Amino acid sequence: MFVTGALLSNTETGEDERIDCAAVFVAIGHTPTTSFLEEIVDFDEEHAGYLQTIGRSTKTSTPGIFAAGDVSDAVYRQAVTSAGSGAAAALDAERWLSEEGLGNEEAEFEAELLAELMADDISNKPADNYNAYDDAGANVAGMKESARVEF
Repeated sequence: MFVTGALLSNTETGEDERIDCAAVFVAIGHTPTTSFLEEIVDFDEEHAGYLQTIGRSTKTSTPGIFAAGDVSDAVYRQAVTSAGSGAAAALDAERWLSEEGLGNEEAEFEAELLAELMADDISNKPADNYNAYDDAGANVAGMKESARVEF
């Protein structure tokens, strides 16, 4: 099944009109639901409901609050641009958290993983000298022998 047209209904007159087309883009509402942020962050004076961001970042007038997508983009208002600005807001928020000394999740995760791997390595490692070639079942005397190539 393919799109062949759209049926438009005039909400004032009740009349219907069919328009032939091969594709449809649907936008549901263009006024962001941001009223809960009134008196907390600055709003874009030219576009009702949209939050004002600082420069090209996603920062708002309140430190630690970032705006992206449908609440800050009054021009494009597309899911794809919202996704991109959402990623930018996540990076801005992560940077802000690090600057505030509120943790670096990536570094903490890496440290925990490394500690876990080292604990496993110590408990599974034999007490005498360990040879990875023995574990692999290879009979290799050394690097020179394993790297030798005949032409």
